[in-house]
Amino acid sequence: MSKDGFLYSSKKIDVSKKITIVASKWNAELVNELLQAGKAHLEELGFTNIKIVSVPGAWELVHAAQKELAYADGVIAYGVVIRGETTHYELISESTAQGLMQVSVNMKKPIGFGLIAVENISQAKERTSSSKLNKGKEIAQSLVEMLN
Repeated sequence: MSKDGFLYSSKKIDVSKKITIVASKWNAELVNELLQAGKAHLEELGFTNIKIVSVPGAWELVHAAQKELAYADGVIAYGVVIRGETTHYELISESTAQGLMQVSVNMKKPIGFGLIAVENISQAKERTSSSKLNKGKEIAQSLVEMLN
């Protein structure tokens, strides 16, 4: 295991793969932290063909991922959904998760699932802050492993 906690394969990574990162503009400050960490990790590994696509919210991640997988070898979908006073949180997070899984299966290509669904802003900051438990890098690494 490496110092960053990831168990890397000895297999050479094919950095010529095309990767699209689809990022929600909803909760943009938090999502941007995930995006920056994931993109930086991919670049550290040697990937250069990285496209960034912004969408209005988490709901739109599914459509954008499907559209991008027509050209990309893999997609990372980043978004942050925070529970509110209504059931909207459940509808968005569950349907987005199911939709991304269905797109991945149908397209036979991997999607890094980076939808962070949390109870409150404190939990969101804990999972997205570059000085804390930023999940962006972990999700990018998962996609890399699936591409290989």
